[in-house]
Amino acid sequence: MNTKNELRMLGGSVSGPAFLANDLMTECRSYRDAVCLAWRQRRSKGMTQRGLSELCEWYPQHVSDYLSPDDVNPKGQRRRCLPAERIATFEAVVGNRAVTQFLIRQASLHLMEEMISQQAQAVA
Repeated sequence: MNTKNELRMLGGSVSGPAFLANDLMTECRSYRDAVCLAWRQRRSKGMTQRGLSELCEWYPQHVSDYLSPDDVNPKGQRRRCLPAERIATFEAVVGNRAVTQFLIRQASLHLMEEMISQQAQAVA
């Protein structure tokens, strides 16, 4: 899958993943929260978890673990987290950069792209 600008699911080219507003990002207390927020804010609201797994060519069971708000399943087993190498693909499909934004904030780094995006939102 091309993770830059072309999304198979939409049948063509669209703008790449967008940054989310600061007020949404303040909800994130953990990496899992950021993944779940990205999923809730997906561009294609009709996309199901199964659809996500098919588009990304991931196991459906893994996707349900990634998108669960709970770290532990009912049997007491730890759930899988979205692996780092899958973030770009996930963000391309859901259409936002919530996971990357969270990681940037956790590392106390600022990307020029995020600043430009925030300025554009303030003007709009």
